[in-house]
Amino acid sequence: MFNIQDILSGEFSKYPEEDQEYMRKYTEKLRESIKEALAKDMADKILKDVNKDNETFMNVLTEILDNGFKGFNKMSTRTLLNMYLEKKSEEDFINLLEGIDMKENI
Repeated sequence: MFNIQDILSGEFSKYPEEDQEYMRKYTEKLRESIKEALAKDMADKILKDVNKDNETFMNVLTEILDNGFKGFNKMSTRTLLNMYLEKKSEEDFINLLEGIDMKENI
């Protein structure tokens, strides 16, 4: 059994090499799943703003273009998870974890 703190920190050195490889692949798939969910959530909110209020949408778009947006790729897994849990429920997170397909990597 793996410690979730090790997954979040990327610290796999105490595990056997075979487990380390699995953990690296799992962590990458977890990151990709979280990034996809965050991007979809952000896109959904922006699209709702477009439909409700053009001014709100323009403000969000202007802020992104003026200030940039820190890319998800530069964020740690822990930061991505914290962002995800701020927007989604624990049940959503469990579903996300269950949806990670590791069959091709075993």
